[in-house]
Amino acid sequence: MLKICRWLHNWLGLILVIQIICWFLSGLVMAIMPIEQVRGEHLRQTLASDWQSAALAPAAVLAKHQAGAGLTLSQRLILQEQQLAAIPVYLVADQGQLYRYHAATGAMLEPLTEPQIRQLAAAQYLGAGQLRQSHLLSQLPAEVKNLTPPLWQVQFSDADHTTFYLDPATGVVQRVRTQGWRIFDFFWMLHIMDYRDRSNFNNPLLISSAAAALLFTLTGLVLLWQRLRPRRRYTA
Repeated sequence: MLKICRWLHNWLGLILVIQIICWFLSGLVMAIMPIEQVRGEHLRQTLASDWQSAALAPAAVLAKHQAGAGLTLSQRLILQEQQLAAIPVYLVADQGQLYRYHAATGAMLEPLTEPQIRQLAAAQYLGAGQLRQSHLLSQLPAEVKNLTPPLWQVQFSDADHTTFYLDPATGVVQRVRTQGWRIFDFFWMLHIMDYRDRSNFNNPLLISSAAAALLFTLTGLVLLWQRLRPRRRYTA
């Protein structure tokens, strides 16, 4: 029994040593990095619409569309006298088309242009850099693969290489990505051992490695107990 435990412990240690180091190192790095800064919450301003100003009833908006049209509540960011504001918006889905109405005035809202997107991105940005470039993306990079295209990508020239991803319809920042987030994401990948999508916490490689690490620990405890247990002394 002890011979098998020693053999398992030695071989499991050789196989798992790199991954165990990665687990401890990645866990330490992720524990050190404040999650609010990783998410970039300190770099953007957030606003909520004041729905008390919505003077137009939803029924009045739906009356302009087919009977099967659906209505949901949304918002849009605007600049009023160089101040960022959020207006309430009725979003109507009618026969595969989306229509947006100002909930206070009933005016139909036109799509945001690139200059407007750049202005809204700069107004939401709380960092020290300058807006560098913007692109409308129909195919999204891996760092925002869970979002739905199209999105505006707006990059800033700060030390953390901040990138905003904005909804083209509302002008709201959907995600903030920084160099700190990318470092965190790399160590998250090492921690969960999902080297492709970096999101599957239940992948077979992680489960098998964790089971092997548990067996490594248990065999180590057996060997430690064998070494430290009191020895019986026989007297003549």
